[in-house]
Amino acid sequence: MHSYLQQCRGVLQRATRKTVVIGNESCDLDSAVSALAFAYHLHCTPELLGPRHTKDTAIIPVLNVVRNELPLKTEVTYYLKQQKIALDELICSDEVQWENEPDTLDLVLVDHHMTKLTNHRIAGIVDHRPVDGAAQFKSDAFRTIELVGSCATLVGRELMKIFQENQVSGYADALELLYGAIVLDTVNFSKEADKAKQLDHEVAEFIEKNVKNIGPQDTFAYRESLFKSLVAARSDISQLNAYQLLFKDLKILNQNGRIVSLPGFPMAVQEYLKLSECSQHVNQFACSTQSNVVLLLGMKVLPDGSVRRDIGIIPIDDKPLAEKIISALLEDNATSFGLERIETDFANGAVFFQQHNLKASRKQLIPIVKNVLDIL
Repeated sequence: MHSYLQQCRGVLQRATRKTVVIGNESCDLDSAVSALAFAYHLHCTPELLGPRHTKDTAIIPVLNVVRNELPLKTEVTYYLKQQKIALDELICSDEVQWENEPDTLDLVLVDHHMTKLTNHRIAGIVDHRPVDGAAQFKSDAFRTIELVGSCATLVGRELMKIFQENQVSGYADALELLYGAIVLDTVNFSKEADKAKQLDHEVAEFIEKNVKNIGPQDTFAYRESLFKSLVAARSDISQLNAYQLLFKDLKILNQNGRIVSLPGFPMAVQEYLKLSECSQHVNQFACSTQSNVVLLLGMKVLPDGSVRRDIGIIPIDDKPLAEKIISALLEDNATSFGLERIETDFANGAVFFQQHNLKASRKQLIPIVKNVLDIL
């Protein structure tokens, strides 16, 4: 796999036809490693792409982040270096000439199933989130969408099938790469977080036994050590200011002429508010993203592995929209976020909540915000 990744940048420049495997715009660890590992899998088994794939089609993984923002993805850069993957060999989204190749560049989406790159044909999808009601799927594209803890689990299941038949060393590397994302995304299989499904357990256990050669008696300690190192890397904001933190794990919704940004933090929102010049940085961020409302989403992992979540809703220039979002979250019975108001001195009419339903994440919150935007 490493030699494949080393060749991709040169191949991107030379190939006349391309299939790009790309994760979602947050470019978290799950998206990044899923794109790299699944691109390698398709490179080895291109028949999965169907008749549009020809012998001169190059399969290229792309990290869905611009190059100068890659250092903000601290757990991604940390883990890839641990896996001996050179960051300068990887391709970022601003290094692809998307607009020049509408007919010769297809997409495979991992860790999401809707994209802003609408000029390109979608050849396949692998995702682990609920299907968006606005999603439209082409009949000739392969599609795997299952609600599991990590997209890396779904990719891992496909790689396992090949590895069981023929223990290719590249597949061992790819499976090991996926393992870290499974441990991190399931919050180390925490019962409190309740993210891990049976398939997550099965894929992780397969990798532990067949790739990493970890005995059952050592599994708990190994997972715990890896999880803590990844959380520490994700939480390492020592080199980031309050403005940069807003871009570290960002999702943006743009519907009906309104933009809602949802930055996620590796810390509590209440801790974020204490950072130097926080209010000014939030306003600068809102200006640069043209956001009407900003939702700050905090998740702090405590030393014992338990999780704390809180939320902030900031009405930049659309207080009625912010109020509708707040009402929708408070009235939602399907997820029941368990929100408790927190009083703060933050200006701009912002409203903050402690979230007592620790199982509910941004994946559950986004459809509610989308529904609000749909009926404006």
